[in-house]
Amino acid sequence: MGGDKVDTRANRWLGAFYCILAFNFIQLFLEGFGIGGDLLVHVLELPRWAMLPCLFMAVSHYTSPSLIRKDWIFHFVPWIMFLMFSLVYVIPDLYNEQNRLPELPSWIRFAVRYFFFGQMVYYWVTCFFLLLGHQKNVKMMASFTENVNMEWLRYLLISVLFLMLIRFLDLLNLHITYIAPVLYFLGIMMLAYSTLTQKSIYAIEKYQPRELEGSASKKGSTERLTAEQVQELKNMVMRKTIDEKMYLDPGLTLSILSGKVGISTHELSYILNNGLGKSFYQFINELRTEEAKLLLLSADTKHLDMLGIAIRAGFNSKTTFYTTFKKATTLTPKEYIKANAKAV
Repeated sequence: MGGDKVDTRANRWLGAFYCILAFNFIQLFLEGFGIGGDLLVHVLELPRWAMLPCLFMAVSHYTSPSLIRKDWIFHFVPWIMFLMFSLVYVIPDLYNEQNRLPELPSWIRFAVRYFFFGQMVYYWVTCFFLLLGHQKNVKMMASFTENVNMEWLRYLLISVLFLMLIRFLDLLNLHITYIAPVLYFLGIMMLAYSTLTQKSIYAIEKYQPRELEGSASKKGSTERLTAEQVQELKNMVMRKTIDEKMYLDPGLTLSILSGKVGISTHELSYILNNGLGKSFYQFINELRTEEAKLLLLSADTKHLDMLGIAIRAGFNSKTTFYTTFKKATTLTPKEYIKANAKAV
């Protein structure tokens, strides 16, 4: 798995999720073939309430590596309660049928049976929005998205959703019992593929709408900027970025540019959003696209392939170059060359 040196906590939580998921499939296998006994099946079932919280903790650490979650234990309180309930009521009953405990109220039986499904939906939705928030944050802070947008994690969550839907349909007896093993196998293959195609993870600072130090004064200073001041700062940012061709640096981030210009990241973001109506990602990659247009039609770069043009223009990959270029011009780089060949 990529990125071991970036955040080992996230990898460990994800590993715990996979381990508990394996226990669940072993339990389903034993139940399906009627082997192992009720006690073994229930022991394998014990960690299931911790499965989705483990996934949530993994996604939380992947998207915010520097975040210290002091409340992590609260996400496992239902699992601890289920564990204690099993140790006191269920396991003794399964181990020795002659010592039966009093019958539990129907609402407790209902909660034990269906709480897991509600928990799955809640944590899946939470994980999905954490990922969306991270991908939005990437475009606020970085001029590149590959290796930091964690698209592989989106595919992993879709795979988990697929497995959840199969389980729901299976429990509802919607005539999929016989094909459920095949569907589960497909879901596991999707899960494995999304994990194996995971790229190395690179940490990126999280955009803060306000600076942590002196946030009140900085917030007030940006809100009090006049239109003339915004225009002046916008021109300063444009001159610094274009004259020094800082956009050619593929690793350029909001914090790096703000340091070069001499303003805070919050002020720079404010200028880009209100003065130019663009995110940092849009601002830098539009400049790179204009640079690429010149390079594509230049006689000095005829010897370069498309990857060479992309790198020369400041893009960190050919995929990002093609995607950004076509979005800006509605043409691929090769189509752009053909369309402008007569003008050269």
